[in-house]
Amino acid sequence: MEAFKEIIEQEEVRIKHILDEIHATLAEEEKDRHQLEAEISAFKRQKLESNSWREKQEIDEQIACCRDRYGLRFYQDSRILRAPYFGVLELEDDDLGSLSYCLGPRSFFDRNSRVLIIDWRESPISRLYYEYDAGEDYGEIIQGRDRSGLVRCKRQVDTSGGKLRRILLKTGAEKKGELLICGDNGEWKKAADSGNSISRKEAASDHRLPEITALISREQFQTITQPEAGTVMLRGGAGSGKTTVGLHRIAYLTYQNPERFRPDRILVVMFNRSLQRYISRTLPDLGVKKGVFAETYHSWAARLFRAAKIQISYTAESPPPDVIRFKKHAVMLSITDAYLKNLLKKSRDWFLEQLKENHEPEFQKISSISKGFRQFDDFFQFLASHPLFAESSPQDFRNQLRLRLLRRFEDHESDFHSLFSEEYLSEEILSKSGFSERRNVIEQVLTWQANLREKKQRDFSDTAILLWLMQRKGVSAVRPDYAHIMVDEAQDLSEVELATLLYAADKEQSVTICGDMAQKIKGDVSFGNPEGFVGFIRELQAGMGNKNVCAYMLTVGYRATRQIMELAWKVLGKKPDMATPREGEAVEIIRTQTHEQSMKEISRILKAYLESRPSALVGVVCRYKADADRVFEDLKHLGAETLRRHERDDFSFAPGAIVTNAHQVKGLEFSSVMVVNPAAHHYRDTAEDRMLLHVVMTRAADRLWLVGHQTMAYGLEEWE
Repeated sequence: MEAFKEIIEQEEVRIKHILDEIHATLAEEEKDRHQLEAEISAFKRQKLESNSWREKQEIDEQIACCRDRYGLRFYQDSRILRAPYFGVLELEDDDLGSLSYCLGPRSFFDRNSRVLIIDWRESPISRLYYEYDAGEDYGEIIQGRDRSGLVRCKRQVDTSGGKLRRILLKTGAEKKGELLICGDNGEWKKAADSGNSISRKEAASDHRLPEITALISREQFQTITQPEAGTVMLRGGAGSGKTTVGLHRIAYLTYQNPERFRPDRILVVMFNRSLQRYISRTLPDLGVKKGVFAETYHSWAARLFRAAKIQISYTAESPPPDVIRFKKHAVMLSITDAYLKNLLKKSRDWFLEQLKENHEPEFQKISSISKGFRQFDDFFQFLASHPLFAESSPQDFRNQLRLRLLRRFEDHESDFHSLFSEEYLSEEILSKSGFSERRNVIEQVLTWQANLREKKQRDFSDTAILLWLMQRKGVSAVRPDYAHIMVDEAQDLSEVELATLLYAADKEQSVTICGDMAQKIKGDVSFGNPEGFVGFIRELQAGMGNKNVCAYMLTVGYRATRQIMELAWKVLGKKPDMATPREGEAVEIIRTQTHEQSMKEISRILKAYLESRPSALVGVVCRYKADADRVFEDLKHLGAETLRRHERDDFSFAPGAIVTNAHQVKGLEFSSVMVVNPAAHHYRDTAEDRMLLHVVMTRAADRLWLVGHQTMAYGLEEWE
């Protein structure tokens, strides 16, 4: 360690200075706060003791003055002490000479209002940290001035708990570097740089989505700091950081433009409730204030329907698979627009005809305006709010007609059912929409929808269709105009669902869409475009006149080891263009004779593993919910400790072992994963099942075990 002695001493001096300044500044701010509060309390006592109304009025003015001073004070958050900074940047500037900066989760100013720590979202300085390597010349515009020089030093440090725990040294564009770790006894040692966030989670005994500000790559930073207007699409394999980059983009936008990107104007849509809680608890850690809507698609849609006073009763019956596929196909967007185009023509013609017959004095003006409408919602907004109607009496004939039409347009139920008629499911409309399914599928749809209408029910695939219909009609309650929308796992949303989400954003269309077609596990979702969701979004945005659309491919896997990813790619049947720099232990595939033997083997492995890594989180993943229930009870009976049963929204991030089923782990991350009985009859030889097992395996960061007593899917027993 002699070679690193000077560096360690430099960083120990640095953190001592920074912590001393933070403590001193916080103490001074606390003293100032108490002093102001004491002044206010003293004035309140004087007011109680006073008998003069004039004196009480003067005291009230003094109290108001104190409160104004209190409001103008900037009191900094002591949470900065949890992990003051993660990056050290030293520059040799051509004009300013030697400069040193520390980057952290938020800025901190000392007692003299000098910047002690710079928020990572301060893009001019943070760009130097993320986009340049040590030894490189830089040239950037900072505070309106051209700045150039040399990046003399760039270090990544771990200061969690207010202690210097790690120093990562990198030279040039090296993927790996020298990692120095300080032990509990205060002695430093050299270790391998894994580039993995799991060790940080285990150190904190908290397995939530990691704060990757210290780990952001150059390509990720460029994506995060994209201009606030426009659609950004993120693609990448499992563990490439799509979700974390998307969330850090939200943190960046809220910091750069807090007035526009208020929490209540941001929506995050994810695949399941487990990930919903995961993200809700992560955003505040990134400096995003509470209030962001983090929801599954259906919980979000239900909230909009409640706002629009729409009540929906869902059927417990499962629709025929072909019916689901049809209703999730983009053809429904074309059918809806064709219906509304026809409704616009018929209702406008009737309205103008009635006005003309009644000799309406403003007929020519109304006719001229309304004939210019190309979209139904233009006509709807015209009737709802144009001054021509506000200027006339409610009893006037034109207003009576207008109100009659508006009441008709609010009958979304009738309009929805009219979509599923022979007129709009005609061969002409279907062929123009590129839908080439057999005619008997259309007959199935008509029969199914007639059955639902009779029972006054809908199925879950109707949700997005009804929402799209109401959005295109111009119902404001279902068009919230979000400043930013992030969609996670976009490959498992239908084209209709994605369309409704884009339509819920404001005109700037600030949207981040994350997905990976290799992880598509819903067989009833398909994309007509060969590029999948990316191609569909491009087409849709082009149709809406939005040209600011860009797509990025994240090409480095940060989570799983090479050994885990190679087996996961074998299951998938193809290898994407993604680097996996982390090496690890071989995947263990254990074949047993009975279910009982499997349980004993799993219990043994979990006990040994968690004893060696007590802060780890292990996912014990079964194919189905019923299997997970049985495995949980069996393992508990065998004495498994720190074992929890996870289902839907009761996910816990505490260390231990979680028993769950395959569909519940999508988007989550574990130290290690135990796949229980991945039998051939559980994971069939279909694209969806292969993708599902691929998703399960790639939830693991360090270790992967497959234990089963039946013939394993895809020849997994033969893997070496």
